[in-house]
Amino acid sequence: MGSRITKSFMAVLAAGLAATSLTACSSDSSSATTSTETNGPATAGQKEAAEYLAKYSANPTSVGDLKTLPERPPTGKSIINLQASTAIAQRAAAAQKAAARLLGWSFDSIATGPTPASAAAAFDAAIARHPDAILFAGFPAAVFAKQIAEAKAAGIDVVSTATGDGKTDGVLGSVLGAPQMKLYGKLLAAYFVTESGGKGKAGVFSIQAFPILAPFVTAFQSWVKEWCPGCETSVVNQQVTDQGTKTPANVVGFLQRNPDVKWLMFGTGDLAQGVPAALATAGLKDIHIAGTSPGPADLVNVKAGTESAWVGNMVDIANWRLLDVLARNYVKTDTEAAAAALLPLQVITSANVEEVADDASGYYIGVAGYQDQFKKLWRVS
Repeated sequence: MGSRITKSFMAVLAAGLAATSLTACSSDSSSATTSTETNGPATAGQKEAAEYLAKYSANPTSVGDLKTLPERPPTGKSIINLQASTAIAQRAAAAQKAAARLLGWSFDSIATGPTPASAAAAFDAAIARHPDAILFAGFPAAVFAKQIAEAKAAGIDVVSTATGDGKTDGVLGSVLGAPQMKLYGKLLAAYFVTESGGKGKAGVFSIQAFPILAPFVTAFQSWVKEWCPGCETSVVNQQVTDQGTKTPANVVGFLQRNPDVKWLMFGTGDLAQGVPAALATAGLKDIHIAGTSPGPADLVNVKAGTESAWVGNMVDIANWRLLDVLARNYVKTDTEAAAAALLPLQVITSANVEEVADDASGYYIGVAGYQDQFKKLWRVS
């Protein structure tokens, strides 16, 4: 479709153009803004947020700024993934398995459980099987300090994703890190500021046990404060096991205690499971649901109008990128820059949800035909 944008965005830009015109024509005017149709005067912050938002409605076309390998990576490598029980972790594992198959590598997963202790035990179990590489996600590298050192001593490569870690000894690279999550927070803030008319109040639901969500939350709040001093945000932390169980009721309770909050932001689509139904049962109306990392149900709900917007997290591509880091390591080329390369951005709304790239199950993939791009990067036919 190209770059389609919402009515509120158009109103904000129209106000900006009108403000520019008034300033040029009347130097003694005390006000250079005009009212939009729905949101009132557009501030400079609103206009800046709207302009930022407009850049990211079109479908991305690239898996990231990566260089083609000098040669095809060797086959026969063995990979073990430490897998959490969440829906997004299961999707990540499936993506890793598909990429490993293309490279001619064996792949297996070991369940981590929900706690740092159970995750460390899973890492121990993986080391005991002596694979060529171990992949982990969610928990920071500090949880696995002992295991990472042991893996390094045993010649086992380690790559991570969604941890929030910087450069860590014994870890080849970390994909989908804090810089990426900060951009997700900024983009969602741009949507919230633009659509709430510069006066919205939002509840931000996150999981403190996942440090990778902290930079997302911090960036969201920071950019909201920068662009919209009149807006308010409150962070509501959930437990890992609350997703799809206690969180819907917790959301209802939060809104009943804070009836002026009309916006809900979720750190992952898993956290929003069951929330629209819970709001309907409680008779709570006109609540806007948005977040990052949507699942198929979230895209369905955007189409139905029960959810408003999601910043697309390319889970499949991010996890193919984990295998890309290993592939680069095995042909002795740069891994750090490849791990740090940012994923493209896209905000998904009712304006473009019918046209975003998804798969047969309705899961957001972001870039159509991304597998072919990796085949070329890896020199695999």
